[in-house]
Amino acid sequence: MSIKTQGRYAGILLVTVSAMLAASASGHASDNDALTIGIDHFPTNLDPGQNAWRQQQAILHLAAGTLTNQESDGKQVTMGLAASVEPADKRFLVKLKPGLKFSDGSALTATDVVASFKYYMNDKTNGYGYTFAPIEKVIATDDLTVTFELKQPYPSLPFILALPSSAIIPSEFVDAKDPKDIYSGDHPLPTAGPFQVQSFGQDEITLQRNPYYAGAQPSTKTIIFKKITDPAARLAQLQGGEIDWADNISPKLLPQLAAPVEARSAMAINGLDFLSLNNRNNSLLSDVRIRKAIAAAINRKQLNAIAYAGRSQPALSLWASASRYNKPFLSPDPDVTRAKELLAGTKCENGCGLKLITNSASEGASDTAIVVQQNLKAIGIEVEMVKADGATINDWLTQANFDIWAGASFDVAEFPDGYLAWTIGQPSEAQFSGYKSPEMTRLMQRVNFATGSERDAAVADLNALFEKDLPIVPTTNYVVVSASRVPSEVFNIAPTMYFDVH
Repeated sequence: MSIKTQGRYAGILLVTVSAMLAASASGHASDNDALTIGIDHFPTNLDPGQNAWRQQQAILHLAAGTLTNQESDGKQVTMGLAASVEPADKRFLVKLKPGLKFSDGSALTATDVVASFKYYMNDKTNGYGYTFAPIEKVIATDDLTVTFELKQPYPSLPFILALPSSAIIPSEFVDAKDPKDIYSGDHPLPTAGPFQVQSFGQDEITLQRNPYYAGAQPSTKTIIFKKITDPAARLAQLQGGEIDWADNISPKLLPQLAAPVEARSAMAINGLDFLSLNNRNNSLLSDVRIRKAIAAAINRKQLNAIAYAGRSQPALSLWASASRYNKPFLSPDPDVTRAKELLAGTKCENGCGLKLITNSASEGASDTAIVVQQNLKAIGIEVEMVKADGATINDWLTQANFDIWAGASFDVAEFPDGYLAWTIGQPSEAQFSGYKSPEMTRLMQRVNFATGSERDAAVADLNALFEKDLPIVPTTNYVVVSASRVPSEVFNIAPTMYFDVH
């Protein structure tokens, strides 16, 4: 994912906690009391707009009371705090469920909805500002009725309303204080989601079941998140019974697992790993023939086997394999002959050298780089692999000081707006590739504005242009590998990349 999308999109999980929890082998989860989860990325504060990483959003999602809720498969939404969400061209009418309350027992009304979106829309530092850009204003006509006036058609708004960054917060806190203070964690805000924040620290966050939640009450009373940055240490604590779930572990550690610990993996409904290729004029990769040769030479099956222990799948288009928009045009196997044909007449016809940059702290990125290095050597391209820390990599990306970078991008449900914007759009210069196409921008707008068969037709045109220009090279589906002492029916990571609790 990109530096940003790893954060966001790099993002979020759904936690499923059921009556099976009592049968769990973990002492922490007995009698539906508590689960302890080891993760490596903590929220910096409790404002979802300031936390972009996957795990940060996954935690905040559990406390976020939102107008709609995403289904675990990422393909549709259901009603959350809203009883109904009715679209009409440039307007959405939202009716709230009667009798809603925040976790402190105070009433939740349309006034709180308006105040929440006013805060989000006016916050220039909000990392999800693009999700609010099509909204002109939000109006309360009575305690249970809210109207979203839009600048343009926004068919994805029901999905946007389910994001943690659209959580409803009490209006009195927005009006009475500097909004940045209300998210400090010293006195956590009342929430309207399935959990409330009981305590917030640098190394531990505790969530308690919200007795006033408008939906089905989760079985687990308490979820404790512990910051354990080293994946080997997370796994050791899991094996020792100190925690119930170790998020984001290296696939290379899977052979170390012993019962009752089991591996878990989840592929995003809307996301992929890719090679970002520098499309700029001063790069050899400005020649699309070389980009296509690289795409043909990549052994996606080998990448999946080595980087993900076979737990992902080759990515053969711009979209994830499970996406309705997926249209494969790449091969899971390398085609050296075709790659060399594409190189004929280019500056790489008789060999060339490219610089591949990778984060020294990421084992998966290093494994990917080694495979790519081997694959491209077979077609006469020598790859210099340069490792650096994350801050340096970010500098190199923003300065375009690279030829190839292994990244990833995902969104939490199957709506195209954010995924397209961050993967091939301008906010990140198409994952730092420098790709700029007025035609692609126009097609993205068509996709975002359309519904039904019109959206399908727009996606087909966009897919065709992506295949023609190929600014980035898809490699594998975006996947998260974890390990657990509890059954997947108790706690799991869904295709949305959220923690989900039933």
